Amino acid sequence: MTAAQPPIHGVSLICRSDGRFLLVERGREPWKGWLAFPGGRIEAGETPEEAARRELMEETGLMAEKLSHFVTVDLNQDSGSSYEASFYLAVFRAHGLTGEAVAGDDAAAILWLDVEEMAKARITESTLAAAREIVRLEDDGHSLTPDPATPALR
Repeated sequence: MTAAQPPIHGVSLICRSDGRFLLVERGREPWKGWLAFPGGRIEAGETPEEAARRELMEETGLMAEKLSHFVTVDLNQDSGSSYEASFYLAVFRAHGLTGEAVAGDDAAAILWLDVEEMAKARITESTLAAAREIVRLEDDGHSLTPDPATPALR
């Protein structure tokens, strides 16, 4: 009998401008070649917010004036998950981006796509679900509380 793997904790950032979402093409496994929001693992001693700001800078060269927690998801629940342990991802909505976007760290490329373009791309289920929820909340005038009925956001 193998011992249960300890959970992994990470962060992700939703950056949106002019109806388009900032996505990185993952340059490393897991999910190499897939599109996702910028993010990564929380390092020892970091708060989730500190990790989010660090990952945004490392992967895109951008800084955010304000971060607001959007949702926390377990990526092990994503269809086709490649994680053996639960991977809890704190997802933040980033506002007031500054800097010039350039792929760095483990990002192979940076793209700005709208939801329709995202739906046709090689993208993780949780990323697309979060983008659709942001569009629903921000464009359709709902409160900024994610809908718990959205499968990938549970």
